[in-house]
Amino acid sequence: MTAAGAQATHPPPGRRARRLGRVLAALVLWAGAAGAQGADAPERAAPAAGAGAQSVLTPDALRDVAGRAAVSGRPDLARSAAEALLARDPDDVQALLILSRAARDGQDFDTARDAAGRAFRGAGDADTRYAAALAMAQALSSDGARTRAQFWLRRAMQIAPTERQKAQAVADFRYVRSRNPWSTRLSFSVAPSSNVNGGTTSESFDLFLPIGNGYYVPAPDLEPEGASRALSGLEIGTGISTERVIFETRTRRISLDLGLSRRDVVLSDDARDIAPDAENGDFARTTVSAGLTQDWTTPSKRVGASIGARLARDWYGGDLLSQTVSANGTLRVALAPRLLGQAGLSVDHEAGFGTREDADGWRASLGATHVLEGGHRLSLALSHRDRESDAEILDFTEQEAKLSLDLGRPVLGTGLAFGLSASGRAYEEHPYSLDGRNDRRYGAWARASLDELDYYGFVPDLTLSASRTESDIGLYDSEEFGVSVGIRSKF
Repeated sequence: MTAAGAQATHPPPGRRARRLGRVLAALVLWAGAAGAQGADAPERAAPAAGAGAQSVLTPDALRDVAGRAAVSGRPDLARSAAEALLARDPDDVQALLILSRAARDGQDFDTARDAAGRAFRGAGDADTRYAAALAMAQALSSDGARTRAQFWLRRAMQIAPTERQKAQAVADFRYVRSRNPWSTRLSFSVAPSSNVNGGTTSESFDLFLPIGNGYYVPAPDLEPEGASRALSGLEIGTGISTERVIFETRTRRISLDLGLSRRDVVLSDDARDIAPDAENGDFARTTVSAGLTQDWTTPSKRVGASIGARLARDWYGGDLLSQTVSANGTLRVALAPRLLGQAGLSVDHEAGFGTREDADGWRASLGATHVLEGGHRLSLALSHRDRESDAEILDFTEQEAKLSLDLGRPVLGTGLAFGLSASGRAYEEHPYSLDGRNDRRYGAWARASLDELDYYGFVPDLTLSASRTESDIGLYDSEEFGVSVGIRSKF
């Protein structure tokens, strides 16, 4: 660039636009010459159209002109400059990035995506790959393809050269997600378990066997056999859920969600020795569900509520088990700046298939979450559940308490959370008991989120869990220890 051109680097907006117009008018001639000679003359300069000027623009100077045109709101001029550069060198990555932005601003999304993809494939360093990934995400989002845009923003996070650039990609991701009416989540977990079938861990137990007309005979010291015993193995969980927002305002939201989950079991060699007739598929469970939810919140966000309805079908061991229709409501209130209270109520009807009886039930819950100093979250939840059915095993009442602590700061780069639970379940009647059945269940878990193993914004969670059930009918005594490895999104 000549001295006269250098002095005009920052002219007033009107003069800048006129100068860009004169420069780009000359680009057509230069692009034709460059196209005729090919890329064998990489330093060939473009003539700068000025008032009697005979100065030239080098490719670097032309890229600067194109970039200024793009950021100054002149996508037509920026596109002309980028295309002139690409006529000289089709693999000019900076020109491709400028073309992508200019085409996006001009609503030519096909060209914007194509240019961004070529720039990404031709990028020679992390900074350029990052910029190309952002350009692709912007082109997709502007065209309404926000789910695909979120993938490219995850890609940008993964290759971001600096923490600042990564934070920018995360912020962009959250913005695009907030504008996306679709939200899809995948889940996967692998969990070695000492009791994949919920079998008894008792060596022996006593029962009362009915003989008719209300009479029972005692059957002491029975020993569990086969699949009634606890079987060890591997639990593999997979799932997909998607939500579609169908109406949304500042204080109201209606959404439809669909879900599919499956739990498969791989029995251990010890389990096969205990129950040689048992097969992995005997304990597989599949659930398909659909739900509709409406949420409200006050403008201050201090009070929120939701109501919803859901339909679900369950298969167990490959056979259709039940179909459940449920409705629920939840109220959330900010009781204090660091204290959130919640109350919930749900009702359901379960229609059994095959030999399974129908059941009706309801559940009420109360909970509170307190944010402690340091950002730690302490949560307490209490619930009561009641079910009625002609089948004794489905007719019960249950009370449960849960306590959890989620640390607000990572420990050695690992997020930690802990939980305890206790519940009591009472059955008024049982076919092998004179006075019903009472179970007490205790559980504990600890979860470590390995945030330093971040890949595309996904991190592994490692969960250790233990539970014990004590029943006044020894057949239902059980213990379970498990280790679960799952994958979740950080945001």
